[in-house]
Parts: sequence; structure tokens; C-alpha cells
Amino acid sequence: MITIQEILDYAKSKNGAEYEYKEAWQADVIKVKGKMFAFAGKNKAGNNIVNLKNDPSANQELREAFPDFVAPGYYSNKDHWNSWYYDKKGLDISLLKEQIDDSYELVAGNKKRYNITINNEL
Repeated sequence: MITIQEILDYAKSKNGAEYEYKEAWQADVIKVKGKMFAFAGKNKAGNNIVNLKNDPSANQELREAFPDFVAPGYYSNKDHWNSWYYDKKGLDISLLKEQIDDSYELVAGNKKRYNITINNEL
């Protein structure tokens, strides 16, 4: 199972990443260039989630490919953000790290095209 500390450590390791805890949201927030690229907390149902930004078409593909792990972004723009249920059994850490990378690159302005490869073998 993936831990919140693994997620935060990986996201904070990105060049220029800044961490803050938002008390009002009860969430960990990671930003680059002053813009959020990840936040982790709980949804209304109390599930642990990490929200990550991506291209809307990629987000839809991910939701369809991994319905047990991905949902439209909680408390976020549903087109541009996905909520990942990171502590559910079976989620591959490499897939989540890839999504953190994509979110970081998108927000940092380093990514122009979105190419995702979906492998349904977990």
C-alpha cells in the first residue's frame, strides 16, 4: 500500500516544489511557481486522496482504465483534476509517480503534449 509520506516526499523532491499545510482544507499542498500541482487530504466520505492535474482527455482515459483508483477531482475542476485513492490495495506506485510527474510538468509549464500509456495489468 502506498503511504501519504511516499507521495509527499516524491512531490516535494521536484525542482522548485514548495510544501504547505492548508489548515482550512486539512490538506497537504504542493506547489511549483506558486501554483498547486498536488494536494492530499480526505474527500467528503473520508477516503484518503491525492488530487493531481492533467489534460482533460488523459484524465477521462485514466478514470475509465482505473475506476477503482481514480475519480473526478474532489473539490476541484472535474475536467482538469483527478482524485487518486492512493491507499487502495493494488495501485502501482510507479503509475502514481508518473501522474505526479505529469501534474508537475503541466503546472510548471514544461509539458506541451500528453501521451499516456495505459496498462491495465495491476
